[in-house]
Amino acid sequence: MKKLAFIPLFFLALYGLLLYKVCGLLGVHNNIFLVAYTVGTSVYLVSRFAISAFYHDDHREEPYYIVSSWPKKSRKEYPSVSFVIACKNEEDSIRKTIDACLSADYPQKMDCVAVNDGSTDNTLAEMMKAKVVWGDKLHVTSFPQNKGKREAMAAGVLASSGEIIVFVDSDSFVAKDSVRLIAGHFMSDEKVAAVSGNTLVENATQNTLTRMQAAKYGVAFEILKACESVFNVVTCCPGCFSAYRRDAVVEVLDEWRNQTLFGSRSTFGDDRGLTNYMLKNNHKVLYCRSAKATTIVPSKWRTFFKQQLRWKKSWLRETLVASKFMWKKHPIASISFYSAAALSVICPFIVARIFLLAALSLSPWLPLIYVSGAALMGATLGLFSSILHQNEQWIYTAVFTPVYAFVLVWQMPYALLKIRDTQWGTR
Repeated sequence: MKKLAFIPLFFLALYGLLLYKVCGLLGVHNNIFLVAYTVGTSVYLVSRFAISAFYHDDHREEPYYIVSSWPKKSRKEYPSVSFVIACKNEEDSIRKTIDACLSADYPQKMDCVAVNDGSTDNTLAEMMKAKVVWGDKLHVTSFPQNKGKREAMAAGVLASSGEIIVFVDSDSFVAKDSVRLIAGHFMSDEKVAAVSGNTLVENATQNTLTRMQAAKYGVAFEILKACESVFNVVTCCPGCFSAYRRDAVVEVLDEWRNQTLFGSRSTFGDDRGLTNYMLKNNHKVLYCRSAKATTIVPSKWRTFFKQQLRWKKSWLRETLVASKFMWKKHPIASISFYSAAALSVICPFIVARIFLLAALSLSPWLPLIYVSGAALMGATLGLFSSILHQNEQWIYTAVFTPVYAFVLVWQMPYALLKIRDTQWGTR
């Protein structure tokens, strides 16, 4: 009933947003650059709502059965699963992450490989405590010195034996039924090589910053990944919780581990990079809304800004890589990809132009109008994601979007300048 109550509010917000866009066009009708950007963002936004309506993730019937009392009934066993957790300095959460993985309700062989990537705290000690509890189900690998997340993930894959590799961040916690649900996609279609789970924010109510990120996660998964999944081209299976077909990963493991761009080694963006290899090799990459996990997000602005800068650098690098083959995908998926990339890169120039016009007193109210539109756009997206999957933090998209539009947007040109920088940047 709560979701139904949000529906008229969503359409009211959508109407207001489109009306705002029309008024904006009338106000900048003599500026082709701003007109093109306004039309582009409007079309892209509305298309996300339309395409996501075609997303389907029904798990009411299992694709196959592990046991059956009917001899003639077709059945197939679930594939074996190996969790891979690459970890550095996560003594507070790693034990909980391992316990959540190995406590999953899964009807087939399941194990976990935890890789300590040169931690300087008690992470390894916590792993060994978990080893006492889980025995042979947990394999611990430890690097004396930090080698980087890709190396740790690759070592985890090589040490694993499961037919399905499930990557989980060391501060993420998988729900009990998520592995069974995500495995169903691999069983239903042999062309599926990777599946992104649905990650929510563990510490959503800690402060305003975590609430904003919770709202953002809702939009990113419930709308954006759902749209991409309609065409089997999810562009990023995030490291917090995603599954891969082992054979598809092993096939590209060395190339992915040693990936370079513009002469510099790719030491971050491991999740986008691996997803790109799946897409490049013409595999299907999906999103599973029902397979859920939670993750701890930054609660301090300094850490958050560093994380966002690292994500932008990896987004830029991997978008350049994906741009070489995404044109071969479904036309709608291809147009969506290049449109989103272009709008993201253009955004800083739009904001700069708005401030310039205001400074010259040509359009003094333009910054206020722009931030109002950004807030309305965020609220509309948040409402829609809340209708799809109730999210108590949805209203914070109205806060996050202006923050992105006026603050985080300036990280994009800086990330472009630092695109060859290989520093991790979060800690």
